[in-house]
Amino acid sequence: MNIRKVIFAGIMTALIGAMFGLALTKIAQREQRKPIFLIGGAALGFVIGAFQESIQQQRKLKDDEYGDSDSEF
Repeated sequence: MNIRKVIFAGIMTALIGAMFGLALTKIAQREQRKPIFLIGGAALGFVIGAFQESIQQQRKLKDDEYGDSDSEF
């Protein structure tokens, strides 16, 4: 498993999650909760991105190991 790809995917989705947190702050008009939404969105984004990338890498490893041809279609 390529840990660099996992961390990179986590960081990119953390940025997207932070943007969602900022948008949620503006929509809800709760400026005092801005750090909570920002950190929460970034943390959730990192976890989701790293998890998704690790699953993709495991699936590719399994396909290469067993010679599955389902990924070609």
